[in-house]
Amino acid sequence: MKKFNNEGENTPLMYIVQPEAIEKPKRSMQSVYQNSFFKKVKKTRDEREKVASLSKALEVVQNPLAEKEKEKKENKMFQKMSIEEKAAFLADFPPHLSQPVCQVETKERTYSGTIVKVEDETLYMLNSAKTEQTVVPTTEVKDITILKI
Repeated sequence: MKKFNNEGENTPLMYIVQPEAIEKPKRSMQSVYQNSFFKKVKKTRDEREKVASLSKALEVVQNPLAEKEKEKKENKMFQKMSIEEKAAFLADFPPHLSQPVCQVETKERTYSGTIVKVEDETLYMLNSAKTEQTVVPTTEVKDITILKI
């Protein structure tokens, strides 16, 4: 930065005709200027670099966990899901939407209704009339299809 002195060394860049009676100011308005913006920018840049390096370190440490989460969150078509994934998907269906009516095929019977929950390899269903709750072991289930959404 350039330091200005008060001796009138600085001449105006644009000359405006003014009366001679007006004296030049004896003191300049500002002789020293300090800007804190650049200090803030440098601090934020340093903080971003620290956060980036920490996130890379965490990513290396948590990489096996991140891969498993990506596999779980990966969108699959319903037909390509396994039986356990289909049951979990239908049990966790958002309550504000109409619950899908499913057909669950086992070795002995075929059930139709809505899947309420899945716990400990057991499938809890309500029949189409929503009067009875049916309990079906997931080991016996051959296929789950959606009849109506």
